Amino acid sequence: MRFPISVVVLAAAAPFVLGACALSRQAQLERKSEKVEGELRDEQRRVLSVMPPATPEREARLDHLTNLRATLSMANVALGAVPWTIPDPQRGTAYDVLDEVYETIRWNIPLGPEDAKRPMPAEFRSGRLDLNAGVR
Repeated sequence: MRFPISVVVLAAAAPFVLGACALSRQAQLERKSEKVEGELRDEQRRVLSVMPPATPEREARLDHLTNLRATLSMANVALGAVPWTIPDPQRGTAYDVLDEVYETIRWNIPLGPEDAKRPMPAEFRSGRLDLNAGVR
């Protein structure tokens, strides 16, 4: 029995393709975090290369990016702690909150110091994951 070469290639590649799609929610958020960090780094480089040195606008912009990077670090610590500290039934909610945190950081990257910022989700406003914050 002979199979066309395309069927053989497809059958051989299927496990790799399907395996790449089967990332855990934790791994998906780790990748998102890496992308957000890259965007922060790129924006910092842009500010350093485009804005004149020693100006209040540049310093305010760099402070804004530093604050976003600190928030990203806190979110990454929370993400790493989820499997160890959050009971299984609540992990999906924790991952949803952290996903929103990463999106909020991305949203706020291009904003200037005087622009209104998108607030962090209530469950992360204190810089830590608090799944009961939205319930109050």
